[in-house]
Amino acid sequence: MNSLSALSLRMQGSLMVFSLLIGTFLAWYALGAIRWDIFMRDPQSRAGRLLRLLLAVLIGTGIAGFVLQYSQGAALMHS
Repeated sequence: MNSLSALSLRMQGSLMVFSLLIGTFLAWYALGAIRWDIFMRDPQSRAGRLLRLLLAVLIGTGIAGFVLQYSQGAALMHS
């Protein structure tokens, strides 16, 4: 593997990790608008916060997948 393709793989990996983190952060922020006390007995408990984190990761993965697929599609249209 030459250094250019290794650099490209590193860039793709970095973009993937970055988009996952940003997607999870955006989902966490958006989930803050929900009144959790309607759904849970104690939303500030450890289990309540863990549920919110797991939902943020799940939704953030979908957001990141969309962004990555969109960028790949846009790159294919320009090549």
